[in-house]
Amino acid sequence: MIKKAIFQKLPLSYGSSFLTERFESPHFETPWHYHKEFEIVLSEKGFGKKFVGNHVSDYQEGDLALIGSNLPHWYRADDSFYQPNPALKPASVVIHFLEDSLGPGFFNLSEMTEINKLMNRSLFGLEFFGDTRQQITALIYRMLEADKVGRLIGLIEILNLMSHSKEYRILSGMGMTGSSLKDTDRMNIVFDYVFKKFRSDINLSEIASLTRLTEPAFCRYFKARTQKTFVDFVNEIRIGHACKLLMETEMNILEICYESGFKNLSNFNRQFRKFMDTNPKEYRKGVLELE
Repeated sequence: MIKKAIFQKLPLSYGSSFLTERFESPHFETPWHYHKEFEIVLSEKGFGKKFVGNHVSDYQEGDLALIGSNLPHWYRADDSFYQPNPALKPASVVIHFLEDSLGPGFFNLSEMTEINKLMNRSLFGLEFFGDTRQQITALIYRMLEADKVGRLIGLIEILNLMSHSKEYRILSGMGMTGSSLKDTDRMNIVFDYVFKKFRSDINLSEIASLTRLTEPAFCRYFKARTQKTFVDFVNEIRIGHACKLLMETEMNILEICYESGFKNLSNFNRQFRKFMDTNPKEYRKGVLELE
């Protein structure tokens, strides 16, 4: 059964103005969703795909992101976590806070100028790496053990580090905001369908019917929400899967082509170069040289 995406109202602990919590489950249950709170998310264990605005990429242990207010997102665990009795349960540590969690106008203070700029950038979703990620990860774990004042100081320290760091990349190519339950529910239906079907045929009329739109209306709807065509989105998921197989298996390239949902090698190579700016053979060679 496909779960409905929701406008998520996040609970706060008694006596707290923001939430700091560690979550562990067989897989991440919350699908494509959005909420008023800004979110700092540290992927502690597990791996899979993350969707932030119109961005799609792999996530793995150690990934760190700042997701802006009302920016739709979804961390989808890899298929292996949906099998009976998975060996590992995905886990994450999240910090949720509102713009006025620290008091009305707090982020408009002169001392908060750089952090205020960070908040604006986060509306596109930000991913941090390098020394910045290491320092913030340590602070997040310290916050989990800290008292209320320690958590408050930790949040400000994290935002300060993020605001001055150059070790980040913007995730979404456009600012997006959740609009309604109906809208996010449709997008979740699309994602669910593609993940189940991308290794085989994708039927445009079927997905249009599931979203209760005509084929032309569905194509316009999807392009308006993501700034990419539905075909490009499907190929992006397929190429991402192919990259995973190239890195983690000894399957030959033709086998990977078919396993990723492509019908012929020439189209697979063409799409791979379009998204990765190289060919599958060179991509695998580059990965092996880094090991």
